[in-house]
Amino acid sequence: MPPSSKRIGEFLSAHGLDGFLLLGDSLCNPDIYYLSRFLAPDRFALLAAPSLSILVSGMEAGRAKKESSADEVAATSDYGMKEKLATFGRPEDAYVAVLKEFLRDHAVEKLGVFGDFPVRVYSDLAADFQVSVLESPVSRWREVKTPREVDLMRSAQKACEEAMRTAVGMIKRSRPAGEELIYDGSPLTSEMVKSAIDLALLRSGFEAPETIVAGGPDAADPHCGGSGPLPPDSPIVIDIYPRSKKGRYFADMTRTVLRGEADPEVVDIYGAVLAAQEAGIAAVGAGATGKAVHATVCEVFRDRGYPEVEGRGFIHSTGHGVGLAVHERPSLSEVGGVLAEGNVVTVEPGLYYPDLCGVRLEDMVVVREGGCENLTDFEKRLIL
Repeated sequence: MPPSSKRIGEFLSAHGLDGFLLLGDSLCNPDIYYLSRFLAPDRFALLAAPSLSILVSGMEAGRAKKESSADEVAATSDYGMKEKLATFGRPEDAYVAVLKEFLRDHAVEKLGVFGDFPVRVYSDLAADFQVSVLESPVSRWREVKTPREVDLMRSAQKACEEAMRTAVGMIKRSRPAGEELIYDGSPLTSEMVKSAIDLALLRSGFEAPETIVAGGPDAADPHCGGSGPLPPDSPIVIDIYPRSKKGRYFADMTRTVLRGEADPEVVDIYGAVLAAQEAGIAAVGAGATGKAVHATVCEVFRDRGYPEVEGRGFIHSTGHGVGLAVHERPSLSEVGGVLAEGNVVTVEPGLYYPDLCGVRLEDMVVVREGGCENLTDFEKRLIL
């Protein structure tokens, strides 16, 4: 999972550094979690030099020693944080003084930081160290998943499918009535379906930061979360991307369903999206490029009579990497590079027409030699 000391050492040597430093909380920063495997809501420092050392608050030191993958765990109390607070007055000044001692203890003179590093702390460190701002290598290291990481994502996908089954079941059990779907005597709303999805995920130990349940005009806006009553006779896009509360890895899946009568053009649009997705999945494999996969999908849409025109039709990339972030490298797009064994990506073509409908289908696959392994096992059926 985390990179080896050799890989870190090669990066430091290539840039003439004694170490690189990340600063933040690992709930929000996937690079910090990837390197440390320590989940904490409060800021801590991670130094790769090339062994991994983390500097945490005194109250977190015991847990960090048990749970993290760091070679060394140090506490701010080891560096007299309380005394420095009395001396400096400002907590941030005291913390930077501690951080400087921590870096000197690890023989750091030439330090690398990345673009999301806090500006104030960078400014203070630059007064005493040679600090270089570089592009982080960690997001690249995260691209290729180990078998263990794939297993974690496979579990997330299973939870995603159970939540999708709940959502689709609610829509299927509803009945069209005028301009609304009725469920248990009340209009079925986007919010009701999202709540059911959230509960299904929580029961399995997963959470979804955001979920899309969008019908009618909302479905024609790819990232519209949806709100209010869901319409009959019109596609409803359901996009669920849950994360394990413990393992932290995401899954991602989209289905489009319709309750009632479908316009023939909507049926044809759905068929085009399904054909494009099948072609895209078939094009994924180690050595292929994300650009070529995207071009394959676009060609299917053109052949079926649905080219992108003035922001209508297929208006986004074919897919993206998934892992500790729901959107990460690599990309299946016009600028997508070479895919490698162990990449995990989505294949999610869609067509969007504000005056008619939106349709998207998304599966999550593992890149393999000669093809891919589809982690998604959920039916694709428009009309319920």
